Amino acid sequence: MSRRVVALATATLACLGALAVSAAPAQAAPAQATRSLGTLEIVYSPLSLGEYCVAKVNSSSTVGFYEYGSVACYRWGSNGNIVRAGSGTPQSACTYFHPTYTYVGYAEGGSKALICKFSV
Repeated sequence: MSRRVVALATATLACLGALAVSAAPAQAAPAQATRSLGTLEIVYSPLSLGEYCVAKVNSSSTVGFYEYGSVACYRWGSNGNIVRAGSGTPQSACTYFHPTYTYVGYAEGGSKALICKFSV
């Protein structure tokens, strides 16, 4: 039993540490944008994707990750772990954040962030 508690505590701390590292850029600015040759690329961190998850996937979501071609949304479970709460499409997430921009595509960013590409 005590091994499980230690393992759960370690996993929880590791997850929180990863979220804290991912959250640092998101707190300074919700997204980073770069322009190149008519394309605007905006990076959304897992916390930013959490906003999309709450609004469009599951209201109990807290964080979202770009995983294998989709946006996976997670919430906190009753025992302190994170539990998958549903998923959405990268295109849906990109158009949620900027509905008036012309969507071009997406890519995976660092720390399972989502990079949205728009035409400018």
